[in-house]
Amino acid sequence: MKRFLSIAFASAALCAGAQEAPMLKIYSGAPDTIRSAETTLVCVTQPGARASIADEAVHVYRTGSFGSKVALRPGLNRVSVDVEKDGKSTKRVLEIYRDTVAAPKRVAKETPETRFVEGRWVETLPGAYLQYGNGDDRLGGSKMGFIDEGIVLKAVGEKGSLYCVQLGDNRRAYLPKEYASDAVAPAVAGAVNTGSWSVADAGDVDRVTISLPRRLAYSYATELDPSTITVDVYGATDNSNWITQRTATLGIIDYVDFRQVDSDVYRVILRLKPGVQWGFHVGYQGTSLTIDVRHRPVSLALKNLTIGLDAGHGGPYPGAYSPSGLKEKEVNLDIVQHIREILEAKGAKVVMTRTGDTGPSMAERKRIWREAKVDMAVSVHNNSGGGALSSPGTAVLYKHLFCRPMAQAVTARLLETGLPLFGIVQNFNFSLNGPTEFPEVLVEGMFMSSLVEEEKLADPAFRRLVAQKIVAGIEDYLKSAR
Repeated sequence: MKRFLSIAFASAALCAGAQEAPMLKIYSGAPDTIRSAETTLVCVTQPGARASIADEAVHVYRTGSFGSKVALRPGLNRVSVDVEKDGKSTKRVLEIYRDTVAAPKRVAKETPETRFVEGRWVETLPGAYLQYGNGDDRLGGSKMGFIDEGIVLKAVGEKGSLYCVQLGDNRRAYLPKEYASDAVAPAVAGAVNTGSWSVADAGDVDRVTISLPRRLAYSYATELDPSTITVDVYGATDNSNWITQRTATLGIIDYVDFRQVDSDVYRVILRLKPGVQWGFHVGYQGTSLTIDVRHRPVSLALKNLTIGLDAGHGGPYPGAYSPSGLKEKEVNLDIVQHIREILEAKGAKVVMTRTGDTGPSMAERKRIWREAKVDMAVSVHNNSGGGALSSPGTAVLYKHLFCRPMAQAVTARLLETGLPLFGIVQNFNFSLNGPTEFPEVLVEGMFMSSLVEEEKLADPAFRRLVAQKIVAGIEDYLKSAR
C-alpha cells in the first residue's frame, strides 16, 4: 500500500517555445496493453491549468493533479490528454491496446509447507518474537508477541526464515531464525513446576514475580471488560502453593490468579481495578518471570505527561509519493511538528523519534520511547493505494486491545475534518505498534494516492487541522481515563 509507482513521460509541446507550455506528466494508468474495459489515467500539470482527457474536460486540483476513467474498445485506442494555460497548450496522445483474448489461467504456486525435522534446540536472542503461523506479508507474520532472550526451545521444523518451535505438548509457534542461536537441551526434560509467587506495589508499577527453574516461553493478551491481563507460560505445571502480596495495597491490580489450561500451559491472570489499562511488561529477572503492570498516571493533565511522537519513514525511507510529488516522510514530519507545538503549548513534555530527515530503525524508535518512559505515543503516517479518483479516508491502527479506547477517541476527532473513515484497524502487525508498556496508536491520516486527499495534504492549514484533531483525541482519551 505504501508504494504508488509513477510512470512519467516527457511532455510534447504543440507550440513554439516549449519551455513556456504547461508541463504534462502521465503519472499512472497508461500501459501499452490492457485486458480490462477501462483504465484510470492520472496526470499532473501546472496548478491553474485546464485539462481534458479523451476530449472530456476534467477537474484540475490545486496540486496540478487530475485524472479520469477512460473506456477502452477492443484493439488499439488513442487517448488524448490536453492541458492549456495562459494561451499555451501541451498535448499527449497515448496508445493503449485492449487485448480481448482470454489470459491463460495461472497455475497457483504451491506454498512451501513447514518441513518437520527430528528436532534441534535453539535459544532466543534480544528482539525475539513468536508468530502464530508460518504465513507472511510485508509486515511479517502475525505476531503472538515479543519474548525475552535466553529462552531455550525445541525446533521441530522450519520453513524458510522461520523455525517451528514446540511450546508444549499441544502448542507450536514460529520463531524467526535471525532471533535464534543454537543451544543445548535443558537439563530438565518436559514440563517444569512453578514456584512461589509474590505481588507488590513497586512504585509506578505493580510487580508480579513467579519463580521458575528456567526461562520458559510465554504469550500475553489483554481484555477490557473486566480489565484483565493474561500471560500463558508454556512448559509449566502448577506447584505454587502460595501467592504472597508483599504490600498492603496495590496500585492497579485488584487480584491475581492462575489456571492450568493444558497439561503444560500455565495461565497467569491479573484482574485490574476498574478503569483504563496503562500498559505492562513481561520478562525475566534471572529465571523468575516478572510482570510489571503500569499504574495509571497520578495526573492525566497534559502538563504532567510525557507524549511520544513518531513521524513515519524519513532519511532513505521516503514512504509514499503523491502524483504531484509530495513525499510522505515530509508530510508526516510536518504534521508531527504541529502536534508537538500544540502539546508543548499545553505543557506536555514531548519525545520525538526524529526531528529531521533521518530514518531511525524501528528498534531505535521503540528504544527512544521506552527510555523516556513515555506515558502514551502516536505514530503518524499517510497511506497509499486504491483508486486515485476516490477518497478512501483516514484510519487509526493499533495492536493490543488495551489501546482500543485511545484509537476510538482519536478516530472520532479525525472524522471532524470531514474525511471519510477508512477504518479502525485492530491487531495491526506493524513493529512500532508492538510495545505493551504504554497506550499507542498509529494514524494513517489520508491516502497520498487519492487526488482529493492529496490536495488536502498539500494544504498547510489542513495538515495543522489534522494535528489539532489528533491532540483533541488524546485529550478525549485522557478525560475518559479519569
